[in-house]
Amino acid sequence: MSERTPPTWPAGHRAALVVSIDVDGEYGVIAQHGASDWYWRAQARYDLDAGLIRLLELLADYEIRATFCWVGRVAEERPDAVRTVIAAGHEIATHGWDHRIYTRMTREEQREDLIRTREEIAALTGTVPVGHKSPFWQSTPDTVPLLQELGFQWNMDLALGDLPVAQRPDPTREPIIQLPPSRWWDDYTFFIEQALPPRLVAEFWEEDFAVVRAEGKLMCLTVHPWIAGRPGPSRALARFLDFVVTLGDVWIARADHVALWWRERERDLDQSATSSTAS
Repeated sequence: MSERTPPTWPAGHRAALVVSIDVDGEYGVIAQHGASDWYWRAQARYDLDAGLIRLLELLADYEIRATFCWVGRVAEERPDAVRTVIAAGHEIATHGWDHRIYTRMTREEQREDLIRTREEIAALTGTVPVGHKSPFWQSTPDTVPLLQELGFQWNMDLALGDLPVAQRPDPTREPIIQLPPSRWWDDYTFFIEQALPPRLVAEFWEEDFAVVRAEGKLMCLTVHPWIAGRPGPSRALARFLDFVVTLGDVWIARADHVALWWRERERDLDQSATSSTAS
């Protein structure tokens, strides 16, 4: 594989990785299968205790700080779980109030959903969330302008490439840093839509990340406690993290830290371009 000249990540790191964990409780499967589908609701009940604990222990083993995208109703029902995650040094972002799809909401309904979820998490943690991932990644043309208007800093909905993108629907406000997701960097794709052995999933992620690293770019991994928190799938995540950590030159960071760094980088580049034009 040919190596390219990468962007400069902090402290000389060659590439970057964000581990994002979507805490849906039962509401993700309710939004998809309906409240009366007790098969899926029973499966998703693994989320908050067994699955979450296993993922927290795994992250602690590697001393990795992750971003937890939290459904508001789940936070309201289990404040103890939210506080446990915060105490471990992880970021909490918003993931919709009850995982209803934004494409079925009006602009005002989206706004109310974002505010309600953010306020609930802020009340529980004492920290106002700065990031958002829409349920099922189904944002609308209103989502980023609303996030910018409400003072969020980052969004993880749009796969615009393999690097962050600064979005400025209102040029007078601070940009929203769009962090790129992928359905192939999501445990749901491999363990729910299909049923692959964990080693094959780890190999897929490793090979994808090898390209990301060679190009000096960013990977945003998405996992769920009720999926990757199960025994076998958790080994896929562990094996992948082993691979990344052993490389020794990857910045593994929370989404808010990546977004802040990229925002400052964009500001420096803009100032440099302005100075060059003036001279």
